[in-house]
Amino acid sequence: MPDPSPPPALSTAAGIRAAALLLAASTLLSRILGYGRDWLIGFEFGATGQTDMYQASFTVPDLINHLLAGGALSVSLLPRMAELYARQDRGEGDPGHADRAFSTVCSAMMVAAVVLVGVAWLAADALVAVWFPGFDQAKRDQTAHLTRIVLPAQLFFLVGGLFQAALLARQRFAAMALTPLLYNAGILVGGLIGGRVGQIEGFSWGALAGALAGGLAVPVWSARHTLRFRFKFAPADPEIRRFLWVAAPLMIGVSLTTVDEWLVKHFGSSLQAGAISWLMTARRVMLVPIGILGSAAGQATGSYLARLHAEGQRDELARVLTRAVAAVTALSLVAAAVLWALALPVVEFLFQYGRFTPHDAARTAEALRPLAWAIPAWGAQQVLARAFYATGDTWRPMAVTTAILVAAVPLYAWAGAAGSGALVGLCIAGAVGMWLQAAGLAVLAWRRLGFRLAAYAGELGKAALAASAGGLCAWALAGSTVRSLCTTCPAPVERAIGLAIAAVPAAAVAVFVAVAVGMAGVPGRLARLRRWGRT
Repeated sequence: MPDPSPPPALSTAAGIRAAALLLAASTLLSRILGYGRDWLIGFEFGATGQTDMYQASFTVPDLINHLLAGGALSVSLLPRMAELYARQDRGEGDPGHADRAFSTVCSAMMVAAVVLVGVAWLAADALVAVWFPGFDQAKRDQTAHLTRIVLPAQLFFLVGGLFQAALLARQRFAAMALTPLLYNAGILVGGLIGGRVGQIEGFSWGALAGALAGGLAVPVWSARHTLRFRFKFAPADPEIRRFLWVAAPLMIGVSLTTVDEWLVKHFGSSLQAGAISWLMTARRVMLVPIGILGSAAGQATGSYLARLHAEGQRDELARVLTRAVAAVTALSLVAAAVLWALALPVVEFLFQYGRFTPHDAARTAEALRPLAWAIPAWGAQQVLARAFYATGDTWRPMAVTTAILVAAVPLYAWAGAAGSGALVGLCIAGAVGMWLQAAGLAVLAWRRLGFRLAAYAGELGKAALAASAGGLCAWALAGSTVRSLCTTCPAPVERAIGLAIAAVPAAAVAVFVAVAVGMAGVPGRLARLRRWGRT
């Protein structure tokens, strides 16, 4: 039987911190597993045409995911489920309304997903040919084969995402924390099996298995006591219309956080072999701090903002949103500066093994340096976008992000045609576009949600000082003199020592400046820690 009782009461701040820590830990472990996957790909296959095809094979599935709003289904359904559960907890209305609404929406989306995935499976060859004009016929055929393997995973993620919405409406985050871990573990295991026989498609089969286990099985099992699902295909039901009104902008609109990867792969297919692999490897390194700081904060904050919106607490919603965005941006800016300074040592330490050559490391680092500056903007919009979704407003933010994307596409096209500078140019285009998108969402949040721009700008200025200090320190210590202190050590040890010598003092300097200027409330938090230590 579904559990009608709400979760144990927590203050909004305490609940957000607990959820953010859980999801940040999950993201960190997931990134470690993802690093193991990328390391294994580089070790076994290097950065070659074969790895380019593997990276490209996820583009069509990602497009299907976008058309079904798969990546945002939980935030699309979350406001409605939060509203129905709030009524249920107050003893208002029909106690089974939440279960019926969920079943109706989930059934309709399942049917749509099966149809769309089936069409894409049949049309994979044509879709690959259109999106990757730089691939020859052999590459297109292999990319289409790998695409068909991973396409069904989108069905698993779609259904699982809807179950996640019901769990998030109850502030239950365990399933969301487990999903990426099992998904990445599946890819890693598949790659280990496939790598032994020289077949990169082992990673694709692992992705399919990980999506089944983490994307579908875990959310469904976790929600067994929260709701009761019964298949009910009723496309004319009012709940479908309500859901589509919220989800439609996410289906037909576009955002650089999604399309940036597609554009990079599209234009990268016309560059030299290995270019897509260099770009995707750099992108995944960049996504680590975004996942830990931005995604975790956005997921944790979103569910509480939905509750505050349902309760009509507009001032509290604005305050929580401003503090969350300011903290994420400030910390991300420091991370971006240090990563920019240490791009090459980081890539060498993480990936330069086996068939991933020094040339591969150098080209990946070239891409990573401009990408690092997209981290603060990306992190900020993770929180801002979810704030709009939590209030049921998806049309306005998606209109803003779509307009910015349309304006940014010529920049990508110009960068992709820049010859020898195309690799770095595509990354600069992405970083510029991401900052424009974050600025657009911040202004919209100021107008619609009471986001406090002045307070946010003040925190951004403080963070810039801390980031400059930490970045310059890391850059000064990352030279060849520091990195050659242990030339007789094994390569991984030597690289780790070089990174530590550069990164630890840089982080210390950044923290010192952050405390001095009061960045993101750091002095207050340290004071509370000191008081706690004396008790």
